[in-house]
Amino acid sequence: MSKSPAISSDSLTEELMEYTKELLIVTHNGRFHIDDVFAFTTLSIALDLDHRPFKLARTRNPEIIEKADIVFDVGGIFDGKRYFDHHQIGAPERDAKQTPKNIEGTIPYSSAGLIWQAFGLDVIKKLAPDLDEKSHKIAHNVIEKALVIPIDAIDNGKMQPENGLNFSSIINIFNPAWDCDDHTTQLERFFEASKIVRKVLIYQLNIEFARNRAISCCEEAYKNSPDNRILILPRWMPHIYPIFANGWNTQLVIYPTEDEWRIGTVPIRMHGNDRRKLFPTTWGGLEKKELEKETGIPGSKFVHKGLFIAVTTTKESAIALANKTLS
Repeated sequence: MSKSPAISSDSLTEELMEYTKELLIVTHNGRFHIDDVFAFTTLSIALDLDHRPFKLARTRNPEIIEKADIVFDVGGIFDGKRYFDHHQIGAPERDAKQTPKNIEGTIPYSSAGLIWQAFGLDVIKKLAPDLDEKSHKIAHNVIEKALVIPIDAIDNGKMQPENGLNFSSIINIFNPAWDCDDHTTQLERFFEASKIVRKVLIYQLNIEFARNRAISCCEEAYKNSPDNRILILPRWMPHIYPIFANGWNTQLVIYPTEDEWRIGTVPIRMHGNDRRKLFPTTWGGLEKKELEKETGIPGSKFVHKGLFIAVTTTKESAIALANKTLS
C-alpha cells in the first residue's frame, strides 16, 4: 500500500475556485458517516460553498462520478487531485509515526483524512487569515491529531468509538430511520450533520488560536517576572505548554479568578501528575483563619489537601504565599 497520499494542495483549491459554473461534488449514497460528512465540511469551507453554486450528488453511478469536479469516499480511485476514495487496494495509509500508542500498525486514510490533507490548510487560512504561515501549519496539525486521525482510525476499524455519545455516533444519529426511503430527507440530514461538524471544527480551532495567544501573553509575563520561579498572569490562560516549550524553571503560577487569586503548581512532565513543587504539608486542607495562622500571611484562604493549589484574597498575599513556599 502507498504510505502517504500524493497531493498537490497549493494549486488544488485555486483551480476549483476558478470554476464559474455549478460545481459538482460527488460522494456515496445511503447512510453517511463522520468521515464523509467531515470531508464535505472541509470542502465547503475551503471552496467557499456558502457563496457559490454547487451540487452535492450522493450516488454510486459511474456516469455521474465521471462528470464530477471532485469525488470522495466513492469511485475506487485516489489521485490526490479529483478523486479521493480510500476503499480500493493500494489506498494510502498514514505514516506509522501518526499512530496513537494504543493502536497497532498503521492507520489507513478515510475520506476525511484525504480531503483534509488536500484542503485542510485552506480551511485554516480562511478561518484565520491574520495568522502567519507557521501558526497556520500548527493549527492544521492540531486538527489532524485531535479530529482527523481518530476519524480515519474509527472508519477503518483501527479504533473503537468510546461507549456512549461521541463525535462519530452523534453524526450517525442524523441518518434517517431504516424505513425512510426519501432521498431528499437523507440529503437534508447530511447538510444538517455538516453544520454540526463545522461548529466542532471551528470551536476546536478557536481553542488552538487562543493557545497561540496565550503563548505570547505568558512570554511577556515571564519576561517581567522578578523571580523566574513564579509566573504571574493577568488571568488564567493555558500556561503549561509555554513553560515546557521555553524550558522555564517556573514552579508556581499566580492568576486572578473573579474575587480571589490562585497559586497553581507546575507538573514535572507536561502531561504528568507529579509536581515540581508542592505547598508545605502543614498547610494542606486548611482554610481562612487556620491557614492564616499557620502561614503567617493575611489573606490566605485555602490550600488543597493534595498541596497542588492554593487560594488567597489578594495578589499580594498570593505572592507572599508563593515566596514562602519556595523559601
